[in-house]
Amino acid sequence: MFNVCLRYARDREEAQDMIQEGYVRVFKNLHQYDFQGSFEGWVRKVMVTTAINYFRKNNLRSITDYVDNNILLTIGSNYYAMEESDSLSQLKANDLLAIIQKLPPVYKMVFNLNAIEGYTHKEISEMMGINESTSRSNLAKARAKLQEMILPLMQQKKMSYAG
Repeated sequence: MFNVCLRYARDREEAQDMIQEGYVRVFKNLHQYDFQGSFEGWVRKVMVTTAINYFRKNNLRSITDYVDNNILLTIGSNYYAMEESDSLSQLKANDLLAIIQKLPPVYKMVFNLNAIEGYTHKEISEMMGINESTSRSNLAKARAKLQEMILPLMQQKKMSYAG
């Protein structure tokens, strides 16, 4: 569950705060678990909800800055085509996590909720209090930014394998 929180946090300390708050919520609401589905899945959902609430509580200004005032990191419409030889498998999971951590907070939140947790844009919009179109836009921009950050690493790894 720490890794779940770490995906949403700015750093390890913030993830520790989230997980502590999440486990308090788990124990407080344990009576609500209805033994339908996996317990781990239920705890994971509590942790994700806790992370979203933590984000809202501590980063409300960030949401306002990024969404309402359109101070969004603008990535041009240049999407980089990845060559088949440039496989993401060359990057370690920790490398990818570190890259995701560098995304602006709103992008990271939407990317994690959609790409990793599997929430729809409608669900994300309801959880975060944003429009569905904003969720889609933030995901597209997150992906573009990730591609922009991954390409140099891939080229560097390709060169280190060749040399």
